[in-house]
Amino acid sequence: MTVKLDCTAKCPHFSECGGCSFLDKPYQDQLALKRQQIKEIFPEWNCEVHPSPEPFFYRHKVQLPFGSAAGKILLGCYSKDSHRVIDQRKCLIQDRDLTAAAYSVRDWAKKFKLTAYNEKNNTGFLRHVLLRKGAGTGQILIGLVTNGGRPSGSRFLASKLVEMVNERLSPAAQVAGIVQNVNVRRTNVVLGTEEHTWWGSSFLKENLGPYRFKLGISTFFQVNPYQTPNLYDEVLKWVPEGSGVLDLYCGTGSISLWISSRASEILGIEQNRASVSAARAAVAANDVKNVRFMAGDASSLFDKGCKKGYRVAVVDPPRKGLEPAMVESLKNSDLQRLIYVSCNPHSLATNIEELKPQFCLQALNGFDMFPHTSHIECVAVLERK
Repeated sequence: MTVKLDCTAKCPHFSECGGCSFLDKPYQDQLALKRQQIKEIFPEWNCEVHPSPEPFFYRHKVQLPFGSAAGKILLGCYSKDSHRVIDQRKCLIQDRDLTAAAYSVRDWAKKFKLTAYNEKNNTGFLRHVLLRKGAGTGQILIGLVTNGGRPSGSRFLASKLVEMVNERLSPAAQVAGIVQNVNVRRTNVVLGTEEHTWWGSSFLKENLGPYRFKLGISTFFQVNPYQTPNLYDEVLKWVPEGSGVLDLYCGTGSISLWISSRASEILGIEQNRASVSAARAAVAANDVKNVRFMAGDASSLFDKGCKKGYRVAVVDPPRKGLEPAMVESLKNSDLQRLIYVSCNPHSLATNIEELKPQFCLQALNGFDMFPHTSHIECVAVLERK
């Protein structure tokens, strides 16, 4: 793949936006930097980094904070190392329809005189907008995170927002629903626990390969649908035919379904109950018989007997990596192979070192899920010694 577009002249926010630190570099140079990053962490490995099939406009989930300046409502990314909101006018990594939707949300907030949240004095209504698009369906879900409950006139406001967003979307895209998430806490955590559907559906439909999913605003799903099949195929490659597999930190069950054709049985464990509900719905919608899910802490359920009968585990933990209790559980289990999907090579290296008395690294591959940023996804395969 050769992508040499100089993007700095085409993105007006590059010099101050905290999003795309590699945007001024040709794509091949970005891949080389990411290979070097992995090499520095894993000196004994010459790891390939698989390029994204689409290096631009790949993000199908967008989370943007609201802000204000001189009485004007703003919507965009934070500037580097701050909580100052840059009023976004262009973005080269967001899906184009999501960018159009974001601009419509900002115009809607201005038109109906809605206020932006001020974290210093805990005032204002609109905190964040979360936007998702189904790459396989064109459906868009709008999530409004607010500092307060459902306002009077929300149905009217929602209908106007739908009109304004749909006017800007491409012919293949349409709004599926508007969901309000209430977060009145003084915190940097984006989402609260209370949700209200203002219009349409509380989820969107998405297709990934042959599988169908329903995604809400809080459920985890990979944001780069062009690269995700390549990442999942790497996981599938290391699943022995007919094996029983544990899928820990399974999210909406997308990996479980992807590898279900090769495994005899799969048990997915996930703490987020909304994600578990979505995973169970996906199993039913896709008529997959050999996959089931449990809601709860992965380490606790693992130790309570879920590990029995399983020789392979897929782990896809959050950025901080596996917690110490989970590492100890894996070391003391009967598992023979770990397939570790990581969005942070540093925490991956730490966990591999912690697992070393019982497991050794057999394979390591990088996948560029986030072009124009410094982030890199890895799949590591560990075998019991």
